[in-house]
Amino acid sequence: MNIDDKSQIRPCTSCQMCGAVCPVDAITIRLDDNGFYRPQIDINKCIDCGLCVKSCYKFDHSISKSDLANKKIVAAWAKNPEIVESTTSGGIADVLARKFIDEGYDCVGVAYNTDDNVAEGKIASSHEEILSFRGSKYIQSYSVDAFKELVKTSKDKRFAVFGLPCQIYAIDRYLTNRKLRDNHILIDLYCHGCPSINVWEKYINDIKTKLRAKKILSVNFRSKVRGWGSFYVVVVVVEDVNGNRRKYISPKIKDEFYEMFFSDLVLNDSCQDCMLRGTLEYTDIRLGDFWGKSYINNHTGVSGVTISTPRGQKIFEGIQGEVNFERQEFSNFIPYQSYGRDYSVNKEIRCELLRLVSSPSTPLSQCLKYYNRTLPIKTRIFAIIKNLIKLLPISVISRTKSILYSIRSLGCKRPSTA
Repeated sequence: MNIDDKSQIRPCTSCQMCGAVCPVDAITIRLDDNGFYRPQIDINKCIDCGLCVKSCYKFDHSISKSDLANKKIVAAWAKNPEIVESTTSGGIADVLARKFIDEGYDCVGVAYNTDDNVAEGKIASSHEEILSFRGSKYIQSYSVDAFKELVKTSKDKRFAVFGLPCQIYAIDRYLTNRKLRDNHILIDLYCHGCPSINVWEKYINDIKTKLRAKKILSVNFRSKVRGWGSFYVVVVVVEDVNGNRRKYISPKIKDEFYEMFFSDLVLNDSCQDCMLRGTLEYTDIRLGDFWGKSYINNHTGVSGVTISTPRGQKIFEGIQGEVNFERQEFSNFIPYQSYGRDYSVNKEIRCELLRLVSSPSTPLSQCLKYYNRTLPIKTRIFAIIKNLIKLLPISVISRTKSILYSIRSLGCKRPSTA
């Protein structure tokens, strides 16, 4: 039995752990036509050992939503302002990674490869190496090679792994089956979902063309250039042979990448109703931005830190001297996350949109025009109002959001994180 077995009950998450645990290298990970990483099995090599299935979300009937009464949530941000400024949220992942390195762990995280414009799983063993992990990456990462190293050395080394809930689930299952779970630390993220890499490729190539870039130096998927709480892409490029640099900052409204991302139509199949998004049973700590009314006037960054296990509690206690933190209630946090949420999407529209973004000859602007034409009138009006609000000064935006949060807390639809 392998991961192609017909008894699977869910779509593939693209976690890639199956390729890491295979003892005969029968599984390779490749992008499919729609822009998602998928396992490819060489049947001639496969020995039907079943190790891939034991770590695979597709076959697990026992996943259930967590009881938040047994978990703990705090709002936290690094005391070091440089860390907060250089990271996407409150810098807690950075503080934790530094602590793990000091305690002898190797850290597994995601870095952005500016040569190939892809996100890649990497293993870091020094403070310098973990700097590349800073900042959220809103695309799937190619992580099978890093996971193979973890599998190969997990008996002799200690790892602290930062990943998406689907990745952390698979690693937890593997380590638990090997009776190695207590030797390692697992930290996942509040996840909205992963879009087709084809969307990002069109987006970044458009930027390179606009700036006539010779080389991309850095990419920040969610810069604080206009304050924390907003979604702005910042790309720094070399524009000529003399090494002169230019910076691209995405517009305040109608950023093509994030409009496609938050449409939910170009997310991975498994993201539509992911059960791992709504469970905390496989991680020690889950990190996210503390969206919502509690820190509406904070424009530097606050992390939501959910402590899921006694190990996670001990870990957080170990960094308390380096962070500011406040105990919080889940009611102030969860309504502003995608925790436990399913996305209802029109399958025909999704199929056509994925076809368009997969076509090399179709610009991203045309894909977005097609998507906007499918929206109901009420949704279009709401989008126009939201875009107009984004053009206001940040202090006015904060007050407006606070009013909207108060109104919606009376029983209306849950607020968007966009």
